[in-house]
Amino acid sequence: MKRIFNIHEAPIIIFTLVVIVLFSILSPDFFQFDNAWLILDQNLSSFIVAIGMTMVILLGGMDLSVGSVLALTATSVGLFLSHGFPPWLAALLGVCIGILCGAVNGYFIAVRKIPDIIVTLATMYIFRGIAVGISGGTWMTNFPEGFRFFGQGKLAGVSFPLLVAIVLVAAFIYLMKFTRSGRRIYAIGGNGAAAKLAGISVARTKFTVYVWTGMLVGIAAVIFASKVGSVQASTAGSSLSFEVMAAVLIGGGSIFGGVGTVAGTMLGVLFMGMVKNGLIISKVSPFWVDATTGFLILLAIVINTLQRVRESKSKEGDLV
Repeated sequence: MKRIFNIHEAPIIIFTLVVIVLFSILSPDFFQFDNAWLILDQNLSSFIVAIGMTMVILLGGMDLSVGSVLALTATSVGLFLSHGFPPWLAALLGVCIGILCGAVNGYFIAVRKIPDIIVTLATMYIFRGIAVGISGGTWMTNFPEGFRFFGQGKLAGVSFPLLVAIVLVAAFIYLMKFTRSGRRIYAIGGNGAAAKLAGISVARTKFTVYVWTGMLVGIAAVIFASKVGSVQASTAGSSLSFEVMAAVLIGGGSIFGGVGTVAGTMLGVLFMGMVKNGLIISKVSPFWVDATTGFLILLAIVINTLQRVRESKSKEGDLV
């Protein structure tokens, strides 16, 4: 039993079970298959973006720009479609734009060594501004039927975006657990100076992580635009950065870097999605949904800080 509750994901597993029981009592509609699918379906883009945020936070960084990258990518895809581009080409170009945005962040953070919070705060406004500019401040709508497949289609009877999310989650769980790239990310987040002395290219690893994050946001943006059927550049993904950061922290990640897993983050996204869904089903005012999200972010940071202090004391005790 002690072994189970030592894992970083133990708190989120317990909290998730508590939320399921609580909202099932408050509303009989909560613990239903249709509602479970709704929670998954509404958060597919967040699941994908959160993979990238997990790697960024593991490095000890943060990315405030992912919501704006999603807005720029989705708006660009809408623009391509409005000019008659085939859906597959518009989607591919959208992912490429996401990669380019990630490369811009990675260049200034990893190569120019500017703090990530400054770079991504700046690009958050830049990318959002470009998105609003190219859209003319209007909604992107009337997407062709073929484009709907990316967010609403099925492959062999299974939701296509769900399959994409599952493949990406599985791929990055494998990457983080069983490859050198994953070990490098953990090493840099745990102790960047020691990782550099061990011969790890810190700059290249950081740059790669931000490029991967941009790619993942690009994929999520295509799914988002296809699923919703319209994009408003000024609001799309406006709270995404903070929501996925909260999911990483709630899922056992550490704001100090070096601690966390993709699986834990997925539980964090699921937990936040369940809380929002449960509040809405229980007829709680929508205003309290945002307040609850803010509270969860604060709670996650407090838990992370306390956990860090406890681990530091434990290490000091071992040395004594």
